[in-house]
Amino acid sequence: MWPFKKQDEQIGGFIAQANLGDWWLGEFDDAERTHILATFQPMGASAGGASMLIEGNISGSHGDPSHLLYSLAGWFKREADRTIAFRIIDKAEELLAASPSVLTKHFTYQAKAEIYYRWRDVDSFALERAIQACRDQIAIAPQASKEFMGEGPKQIVKIDWIIDSEDEIQRKIKLIEKGEATTDEYVLGFLPSHHGYKQLAIILEKQGDFQGARTLCEQAKAQGWKGDWDARIARLNKKLAKVLG
Repeated sequence: MWPFKKQDEQIGGFIAQANLGDWWLGEFDDAERTHILATFQPMGASAGGASMLIEGNISGSHGDPSHLLYSLAGWFKREADRTIAFRIIDKAEELLAASPSVLTKHFTYQAKAEIYYRWRDVDSFALERAIQACRDQIAIAPQASKEFMGEGPKQIVKIDWIIDSEDEIQRKIKLIEKGEATTDEYVLGFLPSHHGYKQLAIILEKQGDFQGARTLCEQAKAQGWKGDWDARIARLNKKLAKVLG
């Protein structure tokens, strides 16, 4: 068990770095916090997630708490844990306004869609929230595409702490701090699959909206997202033909 501190005491780790101490103490009770720390077990954490999440002094500022939270939410996939996942991913979305990364928004919406869709048959509100998350991810697809392709408005820099000189390291850090560069690890040079397009197309097809599903597939294909779009479009065309007689 981890000894939890009172509201006026200092929380450390990534939670403190992301200025989420008050949220951490106020959103979850003692039992939930203990469970979160025991469940979150990334590689390298010596005592569950405690050493990373709430302990120690991590230098630097965390400008993207949404990134931390959508990653954390993904650890809570059991039905008994779903309200924990809901609260974490909802906070991640709430903080997106302060996120400097389009791809953090992209992956936060994806995580929200996945989390809520998983419990669509358990909670009456879950399906609609999953649908909205898909639509939100689709809405920023053109910007996310540019980032994945390395064509975003910011230059991409990689800091090599061994090879780069001290002056070069400081130069890159200053560019990042000024918002003129990014070290985003998701720059691929190609487009991966797009969860929002695929999931929403599946939902609309199940609801009988074959035209809407086909439009989504055509849009995803036109933008270049990886997927079996031709096969989906062909299947939807057959269904539309039957409906139209």
